[in-house]
Amino acid sequence: MQDVFSKLGPLIIASRLKRMSDYIMRAGAEFYHSNGIEFEPKWFPLYYLLSQEKELGIMEIAQKLNISHPAVIQLAKELEKKGWIISTKSKEDARKRLLKLSKKGLNLLPQLQLIWDDIREVNRQVVDAQATNILTALEEMETFFDSKSYTERMKLFQESKKK
Repeated sequence: MQDVFSKLGPLIIASRLKRMSDYIMRAGAEFYHSNGIEFEPKWFPLYYLLSQEKELGIMEIAQKLNISHPAVIQLAKELEKKGWIISTKSKEDARKRLLKLSKKGLNLLPQLQLIWDDIREVNRQVVDAQATNILTALEEMETFFDSKSYTERMKLFQESKKK
């Protein structure tokens, strides 16, 4: 039996992507927990970036992750609460907030890296098992929307129907 999502095809693409994302995020959280680490997959991009860049400002992080400034702040608050990152004011500009991994966050990094290696391998298997490489397809979609946003495309389509 075909589910509603499958029947609706392109109409429900965002909901299907969200459903798949939620499924993978839940499984990832379970995997971290089964390895004794209370780590949420949504924290990964910020935590990983800070593990690579050492110290960054909120705006720099937002640009590098291509997410909003408020989203960075929310993730930072959650990671600060866990004690894995610390926030300091920039010496050059007191308005600028800098984030970096704390000592506790740095100590956790080797454990997380082992888990990330496992996740990378399982994800590679999932991607390789599909007829279409979803990573390539997602990159193509992102590039497509970089050239003209979804909203712009909808407005243009509606205008063309009026003619």
